[in-house]
Amino acid sequence: MALTPRRVLLAAALLVLVVTPNVWLAARSIGLVLGGASAVDWQQYVEASHRFWTGGELYAITGDYAYRYSPLFAALFTALVPLGAIGWRVVHLAAALALPNWPMRMVALASWPFWYDVQTGNVLTFIVLAGAWALRGNRWGTAGFLLLTLLLPRPLMFPVAAWLVWKQPSWRWPFVIGGVVQLGIVAGLGWANGWFGTLVNATTDALLPSNVGPSRVIGQWWLLIGIPLAAWLTVRGRVGWAALAASPYWLPYYLLMPILELAPPRRMKEEPRHGQQDEPLAAVLGQRDRHAEGHQPGPV
Repeated sequence: MALTPRRVLLAAALLVLVVTPNVWLAARSIGLVLGGASAVDWQQYVEASHRFWTGGELYAITGDYAYRYSPLFAALFTALVPLGAIGWRVVHLAAALALPNWPMRMVALASWPFWYDVQTGNVLTFIVLAGAWALRGNRWGTAGFLLLTLLLPRPLMFPVAAWLVWKQPSWRWPFVIGGVVQLGIVAGLGWANGWFGTLVNATTDALLPSNVGPSRVIGQWWLLIGIPLAAWLTVRGRVGWAALAASPYWLPYYLLMPILELAPPRRMKEEPRHGQQDEPLAAVLGQRDRHAEGHQPGPV
């Protein structure tokens, strides 16, 4: 491929605007991790787990505590507390290496969003891991992603979830039933109002200094652009980019979602409806029938 002035300018712009800042920021996050900086989001989950089992105020937002996920996630996280912050960060590295292909693994391990996720102890790496395998048609990946969507609902997860239940209709009712069951349990525990209230108030996160998205500049007006754009991208199967478009704000680890564009070498085909056959199988059966018609049994 010949080098043209345009390609040289594009490469230079990519180096200046993306690669260089990414390397510097990734190195900074790695330095903070190696220096023993606290994993702030990990601490939130541990505290939420403690409050769940001790009857504390799970959704009381203070200066150093703001939990916005399902009470059931807080309950389940108890099993992970013994890992400690260091163990939790090691699991992040294992999750990056468990991505479906080497391009995804290399991009993740070289990206600042991944290392920021490791630094803070958030869960975006695991969401991307489940989503990547789900987009490849893996049933465990699909189940994991849809479960995480119920337990950790974020707008950036909705395009991927919508794509999965659109292309795999067999997951629609399990997803709906799972949501209804969760709502019933949460209501029974008395945390429904607190949880829904925190979800509504989460839109104020656009004002956080760590928001690196368009809403940092234009506020919630971004949704007038982002939601139609997310719908358009989702219909075309570009769910990694749709995830960012659907989010009212972009925290640094949210920028990991476009890695999903590298997940499937080919997009999933929609599951055949009831009573329909996959075209390859129908073709095979048709060839078999034609062969049988032309073959007359010989004498025994």
